[in-house]
Amino acid sequence: MKINLQDYDTQPNKVNTRITKRVKKNKPSYAELFYGTLNIAFSLIIIIVILILNQIKSIINNLLGQNFPLETNLILFLSLLIMVLGILFEIYSVEKARDKNYLLIAFILFLFALFMTFSITFIIIKYSLNWIGIQLFGNTAIGLNNWFYLPSIVYLGYSIFNVYYSFALMRREKQINSQ
Repeated sequence: MKINLQDYDTQPNKVNTRITKRVKKNKPSYAELFYGTLNIAFSLIIIIVILILNQIKSIINNLLGQNFPLETNLILFLSLLIMVLGILFEIYSVEKARDKNYLLIAFILFLFALFMTFSITFIIIKYSLNWIGIQLFGNTAIGLNNWFYLPSIVYLGYSIFNVYYSFALMRREKQINSQ
């Protein structure tokens, strides 16, 4: 191997002026990714149960009698809202890792959580707090049972939590970007 000493002697004080900028890669937000996956899995289980219940509705009505309407439209609607919310959390996590448009996704997440809260509030006001029991079992003793208050209260608390959580995400990202 031959070394050319003239290359080293002609420019002894030359400093490398090329500055390399390291691009920091963000990790996906694992909390939002897990929460989104949990929401999607929960809603898929409910949707599958509703679809099976709709397929065997006539058999159940023949066995138990016609006073159980087994209406599942509102439960399906709320399950789809949970699924969309989970998908939005997944998109937020991916966009945060890409460092693109995650503030917009956080804002959309906040608006959607507000929509979830208003939809369950509307259902509770229109049908009553035990609307699930009335939708599934009608105005029977089972349908009017006080235990059916719990799913409405849990879903309302869940949707209020999502509003708070998405607002906190939006606020946290805004504070990080302003610094």
